[in-house]
Amino acid sequence: MATVTSPPDVAIVNVEPDQGSYVDWPAIIAGAVLASAISFVLFAFGAALGLSLTSPYPREGVSVTTFGIVLALWVLWVLVSSMVAGGYLAGRLRRRHSLSNHETEMRDGSHGLLVWGLSVLAGTLIATWTATGAINKTADAAGSLVSASAQGIVTAISSASDPLGYVTDTLFRNSVTNPAPTNAEAMTRATQQAGRIIARNALAAEFDAGDRTYLTQLVSQATGLPEAEATTRVNQAIEQLNTLAAEARDAAERARKFTLLLAFLTAASLAVAAAAAWWAATLGGDHRDQRREFAGWSMRSAPI
Repeated sequence: MATVTSPPDVAIVNVEPDQGSYVDWPAIIAGAVLASAISFVLFAFGAALGLSLTSPYPREGVSVTTFGIVLALWVLWVLVSSMVAGGYLAGRLRRRHSLSNHETEMRDGSHGLLVWGLSVLAGTLIATWTATGAINKTADAAGSLVSASAQGIVTAISSASDPLGYVTDTLFRNSVTNPAPTNAEAMTRATQQAGRIIARNALAAEFDAGDRTYLTQLVSQATGLPEAEATTRVNQAIEQLNTLAAEARDAAERARKFTLLLAFLTAASLAVAAAAAWWAATLGGDHRDQRREFAGWSMRSAPI
């Protein structure tokens, strides 16, 4: 009697057809373009708003603290809103694959992150390119403001209408009782020497005692003032020099703190914007799968 054998069991595996790259670059680029355009418009409006809040006149405009808070909130709003729009568009335009809901959400969110990354990269390149000329022109001034070194302090002092030269001039002013000396060449040499002494001691924590004594003698000889009055002038000039140095240090410290705060603000805002782009892309993908329509936003009239 013939024996009937059953065919061997064969495992059936569902294999997803190859549909090309998992990354839908056209959707990502579209989202990045939309996010960049929105952020550009909002930042331009924010620049005008910032100019309206500040004023060169005293007691006009908002305080520095208020301006910083407004700036922080505006940067956060611009980044989040632009990334939400760009991420949603990328998720809505991305091609749908036959995958599980969890995998679909992961891929939609990843496309939102790519929109965020591409937008940040494009914005950085554009900002670097447009700011290169301004940075080259103001490199010395910016460096003097953000540097806490002594050389940076001297640069900051010298850049503001030559205050060191003004301090030197106060040493050799002539009064009615002490007319200007007839030897102009000697006065020029004395002024140059005094300027170099003041510039050198601007770098030091304390004015050199030997330079102070010599400067007193130099002023007394050049102006004809008694040594006591020359000493008073030198002491007043040193006080002015110390005040200028302290103001320059304070300006450098404020600039350092502001730069540090701005860096942390930018990093935090970008992190929040990345999360917003992920969420918006998953929302756009969900609306894509549900075929969600926004008929109220359409300008097409209903058929009669």
